[in-house]
Parts: sequence; structure tokens; C-alpha cells
Amino acid sequence: MRLVVAAIYLVSIIGPAICQTSTPPPPAQASIREQIRIDSFQTRRRNDNYGIASFVISNTTDKALNSVELTCWVDDDRAHGTKVLVWPNSRSIPAHEQQRFSDVNIGLAGQTARAECEVTAAD
Repeated sequence: MRLVVAAIYLVSIIGPAICQTSTPPPPAQASIREQIRIDSFQTRRRNDNYGIASFVISNTTDKALNSVELTCWVDDDRAHGTKVLVWPNSRSIPAHEQQRFSDVNIGLAGQTARAECEVTAAD
């Protein structure tokens, strides 16, 4: 008799677990680098070895951007990157719009360094 009760108990516990369906994971959100891009990136070096950049920020989000934070580095050395905060010329970069930035100091660049930047945050 105990065996029958134990079997019924196990079936009552396992049954609902077998019938459950898994819920699909939520759709992956696009990263900030995909939503806010740096285009037409160009650099030059000043005499004091600081890099000066010009670029276009493309805002493909659905909201305006008041500021954009970049991380810039030279020669693939991301670990020693520089945080750079840029503000639009107007009040903001509207949703689905672009804005050009010029003469942005991106930190020490060295004589023959190749500088790169990526968007790391936005407000």
C-alpha cells in the first residue's frame, strides 16, 4: 500500500513538471555601439602628441541624446583607453539624426599611433 501511495505522490509531482513549456528568452537588445555609431572617424596628431578627432555621431535610437561618452585608445590598447565626453552643438542629437564633431581631444596618441574610439554610454 505504501508503494502505491509513494508512486501516486511521485507522479503528482513529476506530471506538472513534464507538461511545463519553457518560455523563450527575451529578444536581445542591440548594444549601445549598434544604436549610436561613430562614422567618418579621422584623427590627426598635435605637436604635443595629443590626438584630435573629427567624426559623425549617428543616433539610431528613438530618443534624443544630450551627451555621448566615448572610450578612445591607441594601437589596440583598450586597457589604457581615455574616456571622452562630447556634447552636441545644439541642445541634443535628435532621434534618428546625425551630428558632426570636430577638434575633439582624445588623449595622448604618440608619433605613429593609430587611434580608435567607441561609444560606451549616452544620456
